[in-house]
Amino acid sequence: MHISELDTPAVIIDLDVLERNLRRAQEYFDRHGIRFRPHMKTHKSPEIGRLQVEHGAVGLTCAKLGEAEVMADAGIRDLMVAYPLWGEQKLRRLARLAERCTLTVVFDSAEVAEAISRALSAEGLEVGALVEIDTGMHRCGIAPGPAMVELCRRAADLPGLRFRGLMTYQGFIGGTAAEREAELRAEQDRLEGILGSLSTAGLTWEVVSGGTSPSMFLSHLAPAINENRSGTYVFNDRNMVGSGCVTWDDCAMQVAVTVVSNAVPGQIIVDAGSKTFSSDRSAGEEGFGRFVEDPCLVLEKMNEEHGYTRLNGTSQPHPIGQRLHVIPNHVCTAMNMHDEVWVHRGGEVVDCWKVAARGKLR
Repeated sequence: MHISELDTPAVIIDLDVLERNLRRAQEYFDRHGIRFRPHMKTHKSPEIGRLQVEHGAVGLTCAKLGEAEVMADAGIRDLMVAYPLWGEQKLRRLARLAERCTLTVVFDSAEVAEAISRALSAEGLEVGALVEIDTGMHRCGIAPGPAMVELCRRAADLPGLRFRGLMTYQGFIGGTAAEREAELRAEQDRLEGILGSLSTAGLTWEVVSGGTSPSMFLSHLAPAINENRSGTYVFNDRNMVGSGCVTWDDCAMQVAVTVVSNAVPGQIIVDAGSKTFSSDRSAGEEGFGRFVEDPCLVLEKMNEEHGYTRLNGTSQPHPIGQRLHVIPNHVCTAMNMHDEVWVHRGGEVVDCWKVAARGKLR
């Protein structure tokens, strides 16, 4: 079957581009001696998770426990849950998961660390532990300083936890390539100071986890980060192209849509709205995605099932029934809205993959 025969809206994945993205990223990290633990929040698909490991990833990063359970069910045995886990139900699930795979957890407080320790040590289980630090994102993460060192010391002493090191996130680094380079060098300076404080306290570590897709191929400028968690790179999207780090040819995921109305002058309606695309905006660009066939079109407004698309002076006709393809602004949130994706090579469908971890918010 050809992708033109799929009912719309449909998420389609170009397998050639996907594999090229996987190969290029892994080759870069291997060349620079950086462990790669990609974040599966972008694809939420066991098939892609297995491909990442087959290409050389040491394991996967998950945002939530439910995502980790799906990946463990798929046979992936080295997982990190990069989110503070709290609550008796989650701790019971964490213990069951720790029985069947190698796990690393992340926290930025003694309360979370001690709760995980109690739950796991009571059953004779152990997981790796990273302390999340704030180097500029101001989201989660304990600030560098004596309290951070004390939390690391506490993590190293608690039963059921094996202190492995630190986690941080460079999502605050942006701008031009030159600006990102400068910010990553500054991040290296910060991390050297932080790691120096751990050494002074007599603490040792094996992992400093960090990274972000827009700065992925500049990761060697902050060599203190020896494990990278980039995720969006697997598909790329309009925001990634806007950052200047990839091209449109590197975008593996598109959403196929159909023109269903052109009754209102100056616009068309496509059969995909807020239940299909991310509502995330693109920095410096109008609309919610890029139309591959006609970049003049602007997907300027969405209802749940309607995509209001301004013709924006285009010279191309857009009749009822026309098939169009859209690259979303933010592929991670768009992917989470779909049950399956259609995988193709050269337009010929070769498989249908379930987005098995979609909606796993707990």
